[in-house]
Amino acid sequence: MRLEGRVALVAGASRGIGEAIVRLFADEGARVVFCARREELGRAIERELREGGREVRFVQADVTDEQTVKNLMTTTKELYGGLDILVTCAGIAPAAPIESMELAAWKELMNVNVDSMFLLTKHAIPLLRESEQAAIVTLGSTFGHVGAGGSAGYAVTKAAAINFAKSAALELAGDGIRVNSLCPGGTATEFLQEWFDSTGDAAGTEKWLMEAHPLGRLGTPEDQAKAVLFLVSDDASFVTGHGLLVDGGYTAQ
Repeated sequence: MRLEGRVALVAGASRGIGEAIVRLFADEGARVVFCARREELGRAIERELREGGREVRFVQADVTDEQTVKNLMTTTKELYGGLDILVTCAGIAPAAPIESMELAAWKELMNVNVDSMFLLTKHAIPLLRESEQAAIVTLGSTFGHVGAGGSAGYAVTKAAAINFAKSAALELAGDGIRVNSLCPGGTATEFLQEWFDSTGDAAGTEKWLMEAHPLGRLGTPEDQAKAVLFLVSDDASFVTGHGLLVDGGYTAQ
């Protein structure tokens, strides 16, 4: 029960890594508010976990909208009295070569992946300052560390997530707020499958990605959730400004 008594907010959590984080945090004793645009999926997770005795609340929210984010912070404080942990998982991953990518698609990527991270962090800071165990985790990627031909837009947003965490860590250290970034390798989620499909050769892309990981497999959402648990727990009390690679050796080559 490493998070007993703590309040967590997880954004982009109706499936995949975000959902796994919500489930693990709840199992570890946290009271969890989680949000996503997909209300039906979020309500189903909320119902299941609450029936199992977990203290979770789902809020349907578009976290690219500033007023919605402000309301989300107000709701979290009203429900649980404060905030100790923020995890920003909201994201999309359309694949397109630079030459053929439409400006509208580029702007949507920046809005969903980067603007939401900024807004959530900005408006969580006043609540996190009141916590003695405050931690933020942004969602980076191996593609934030290395090039990603055919997915330059996505890679840019993940590099932003990593550097945003480093910069925020310096800015907020005096407030006792730790900020780190999780950098997953290929992880078997619906999100990744959508990316496979968007490349025009889903089977070939999946085969390439699995072979690119020295451990010979894709990660699981649970692999990533356990790494986030470490980053927000007391076990990482001296860790801030770090981009934690959980990538099966992908970037070690």
